[in-house]
Amino acid sequence: MFSPFFERASVREALGAFALISVAVIFNLTFGYFSAFFAVYLSFFEWDYIGPMKFVGLKNYELMLVDLFKGMSGASYFVSPFYTGLKNIILYTAIVVPIQTFLAIVLAALANQKIRGIQFFKVSYFLPATTCPVIISLIFIWLFMKKGFINYALGYVAPGFQPDWLNDRNYILLAMSIVAIWGTSGHFFVSFLAALQAIPRDIYEAAMLDGAGPIRRFFFITIPMLKPMITYVVVMGLIGALQMFDLAWVMAGTGGGPGGSGYTLAMDIYNEAFTKLRPGIAAAKSMFLFVIIFVTTYVYQKKYGGGIR
Repeated sequence: MFSPFFERASVREALGAFALISVAVIFNLTFGYFSAFFAVYLSFFEWDYIGPMKFVGLKNYELMLVDLFKGMSGASYFVSPFYTGLKNIILYTAIVVPIQTFLAIVLAALANQKIRGIQFFKVSYFLPATTCPVIISLIFIWLFMKKGFINYALGYVAPGFQPDWLNDRNYILLAMSIVAIWGTSGHFFVSFLAALQAIPRDIYEAAMLDGAGPIRRFFFITIPMLKPMITYVVVMGLIGALQMFDLAWVMAGTGGGPGGSGYTLAMDIYNEAFTKLRPGIAAAKSMFLFVIIFVTTYVYQKKYGGGIR
């Protein structure tokens, strides 16, 4: 495989290429594979970052399961923060992933039209994806205030409906979901736009000759042809949503908002590791989150990812 490369390149060029590649490999091995294997190892130990590590077997996993069972029995957020984070992140994922995927397809279909000024709209759609999530969160905190712009606009659409988005436990997760959908749909719309432009025009022309209208062409040609890309976007969306941390940390605060209604699994893992100084339990909870993400994405790809090569 490498012989044609060595034939064309000088020794100096080859050494330069390997030097550049080795940097990325070292970073990946250190912060990727080593961190992952060390987390597995750490989940069987009790440690405070200073003293010696003490082997405790499955005790950290037992404490995690006790938290889960207490939460399922109706214990409060303060007693079972891990269960609260799990419940919230499942609901958040169920809201965000389907809507962001559908919205990204619609935006891509609109951007694929040959209309005047479409480049401006393409940039406008993609701009949120290039902005730091923390900055976006800070802007939306101002917009979601009780006397903020969103409630002002809602006053014209639904008079009397003025929720306190960030201080009401019934709305804070919805507010975070809206921000996430707004930010991520622009990112995935680029992927769908590239997939749309790869669909042969002959298929659409044949459908038009058969009398198929725009809606029928969208649902019977565009959506089936986008199936591999939809699978990719859903899988990436699941991975990102289940690990959500930054939006919750900024919008709900370090405590997770009122009654822990904005608390997530990633926040609980962070608090275990760096607030309570229990990295062993944090590692055990990380393994649980990894299993959830792995099983969810594997099952989805197994069922719907037949078109992916």
